[in-house]
Amino acid sequence: MFMLLSYSVLGLVTGPLVVLYSFSIARREPLSWCLLASVGWTVSLAGSAFLGSALAYAALMAPRSAALVAWLVIIGLVLALVDWTCHKLPHHVVGTLFAGGLIQLSFMAFALRDVELLVRAGLAAAVVFVVGLILYLRLGADLGFGDVTLATTLALFLGSRGWTNVALGLIAGLTVAGLVAPALLVLRRISRRDPVALGPALLAGTVYVMLQS
Repeated sequence: MFMLLSYSVLGLVTGPLVVLYSFSIARREPLSWCLLASVGWTVSLAGSAFLGSALAYAALMAPRSAALVAWLVIIGLVLALVDWTCHKLPHHVVGTLFAGGLIQLSFMAFALRDVELLVRAGLAAAVVFVVGLILYLRLGADLGFGDVTLATTLALFLGSRGWTNVALGLIAGLTVAGLVAPALLVLRRISRRDPVALGPALLAGTVYVMLQS
């Protein structure tokens, strides 16, 4: 019960900060009270409610790896908001997500005396990076390099749960993207020539698989 409450509070407190930081990156503006006012309390409270409930659910469903999932959800929300807003996945934020995940997985491998966990996660990231790089070079503008680095980072997280989960997580993300794009076209939120942010879908698929495995 204490763990559930603590993760819920963490999400509630972190939510507005995540929203503010995301808009700062998307708008290329420094953090300030003016930026907070322009974002609005409604959006900040929505971010707080989302993270509070998401982290509480992570603590409930995956207590042994709740910290790892919480890191993925918090930094992932920053990336999702930035990508949805301006179709960019900043490398320094993706790198932060990767570094935090690698550190936590290293501690987990040491605590559990399971070196294979860390090796598998690293190999999964390497394989996805190579495949993603080949697709990036072939598809050009249809796939951003930020999508490649994000998929590589997510493979690190998924790889700790097994190779099957790597495939399931990435496929789930691509499926979500495939469903969202036609819906946005029908709602006339985008045109056929507009790019669709792939990052939020990949993150959603990864979090879903991490919580189910």
